[in-house]
Amino acid sequence: MVRIDVSEARRGVVLDIEGVLYRVTDTSHTHTGRWWATYTIKGKNVVTWANNQFTYKSGTMLENADLSTMNATYLYNDGSDYSFMINDTGEIVAISSDELGDAVNYLKENLSCFVQIYNENIIGMVLPNVITYTIAQTLPGDKWNRATAGTKEATLDNGLVVQVPSHKSQWDEVSVNTMTGLVV
Repeated sequence: MVRIDVSEARRGVVLDIEGVLYRVTDTSHTHTGRWWATYTIKGKNVVTWANNQFTYKSGTMLENADLSTMNATYLYNDGSDYSFMINDTGEIVAISSDELGDAVNYLKENLSCFVQIYNENIIGMVLPNVITYTIAQTLPGDKWNRATAGTKEATLDNGLVVQVPSHKSQWDEVSVNTMTGLVV
């Protein structure tokens, strides 16, 4: 196991807390006057999917789960499970939407990603930080109006709805940060 400082626990990291694996869903930092700073970590149990919250003093060392990752390609959704092909072996694996969490919003066919494995069981996947999509539907853009910082709603080719700059039109490409959900 690799030990990390509590300040390094970010969204998506899998921690081993008292023998149970938790995927970090949110973190917050609080510092009150001269006393210790505290970190509150919200996590989801990777087996039962129950949410839990932990509070630690700054400087606390946590156990980062010993995960292995394999390069994979997203193939399709059959209604309940999402199918991925492990690139090294050609094996097709199915991952439920519970295991994927918010990542399902960013999936599109033939997307390269990483599948996380713990004790020979698939427990999730890791998306690229930025993914490029095509705008499938939006109001017409004004390509000459780049001086104003206005945005408008757009539906991307995978069904995700985001805010895009007002000069973007249908069939334009945009890049979305998968950590924040914002167009970059």
